[in-house]
Amino acid sequence: MIEPFKKTEIHSMSKLDRLKKDATIGDEGGMGEAVAKTENIRNWREQCMDEKKLADHLKTDSKRGLTQAQAEASTALHGANVLTDKAAVPWYCLFIKEMTGIFSLLLWFGGFLCFFGFAIQEDKEEDQSNLYLGIVLCLVTFVTGCFSFYQASSAASLMDDFKGFIPPKADVIRDGKKMEIGAETIAVGDLIELKAGKNIPADVVLLTATEMKVNNASLTGESDDLLRIVKVENGMALGDKKHENIFEADNVAFFGTQCTDGHGMGLVIKVGDSTIIGLIAGLTMVAETVETPLSIEIELFIKLIGAVALILGVTFFFFGVAYGYDYITNLVFAIGIIVANVPEGLLCTVTVSLALTAERMAKKNVLVKNLESVETLGSTSCICSDKTGTLTQNRMTVCNMFISGEPIDCQINYQTYKKEIAACNRDEEKIKKIPKPKYNIDNKDF
Repeated sequence: MIEPFKKTEIHSMSKLDRLKKDATIGDEGGMGEAVAKTENIRNWREQCMDEKKLADHLKTDSKRGLTQAQAEASTALHGANVLTDKAAVPWYCLFIKEMTGIFSLLLWFGGFLCFFGFAIQEDKEEDQSNLYLGIVLCLVTFVTGCFSFYQASSAASLMDDFKGFIPPKADVIRDGKKMEIGAETIAVGDLIELKAGKNIPADVVLLTATEMKVNNASLTGESDDLLRIVKVENGMALGDKKHENIFEADNVAFFGTQCTDGHGMGLVIKVGDSTIIGLIAGLTMVAETVETPLSIEIELFIKLIGAVALILGVTFFFFGVAYGYDYITNLVFAIGIIVANVPEGLLCTVTVSLALTAERMAKKNVLVKNLESVETLGSTSCICSDKTGTLTQNRMTVCNMFISGEPIDCQINYQTYKKEIAACNRDEEKIKKIPKPKYNIDNKDF
């Protein structure tokens, strides 16, 4: 049973390595560069340096901080402490995009054909079906487009979420004096003071920490507060020599996380787009948008339906001409055949179905930014994620137990099972459908 799982895992990991390699050697100005910058986090070693070496590395003073001139020079070199926002697409462009999808264009085309057919037909007063059908087609397309636009625009942009991590002000030491400055003016090398209840305004290596705790949930998903520890000898911080991985270091506070208890002082090592959060934000901005399986299928379907409709319309038009009917009558008849092959209700049905699914997912705390991604989730074969706080929600569940040398399947929670039984209101048919635990709750050993 284990061997097939190992083979599948090896195949999946090799595929991921290949994708990672392709991304790295790909577009140097896009995804490849962003991935390379993120991978470089592994080489950060500022947390391992002692206080003197770190101050020399950052060209600052660990007691007096930067001078104003040094701060300006550092900002010119490393950039301001802000996250670069992706160029926003105007709302009207998004609205036009929703109105001019390939499916919407087909319905618009069908509606205008109805109006054209009504305009050229001779018996307008007797037969107004083309007029009504054209109005219905255009109205359905417009309303569905408005609904899709509302659904897409109601989800806040990713960069707006990241901007919420930036505190407006920060306390720094410059020229030996404590001052409050705007967080966007923080520079690499600044000596910064961190207090309980405030967000960390940049990536910081701590020089002192008094009962200081941080919450990295916004970065790692770990909900527990982490105690920050700084080893000091002769009044100088020694650095964390044990952890070369900066995420495991005890003397680091990351931009966007929160100081929940205590206080501390530290030197800023990264600002803005160079911080951990900044690099993650950069990945989200340059991530390539790939056509969803649903959109690919719909596009193929529309092309097929469109080709069939046009071929049938043109064919019957020439048949009518061959049998001696006048051109106006033949054209109206051909337009009717083309419009009849257009699935008017499909766009509305697909949109409403996806919207209802997105609404149900929202109740499970899943934000759907693109309706078509709801269907894509069903085509997902591999999800790359950390475990703690993401897949488990910090709730560990026992799946198997070994008692008296015998394995016991414990995947069905007994309390949940009893609640489901109670919810059936003694309906035997419903109770039979509920999976039963594979363990005996009355067993003394269990």
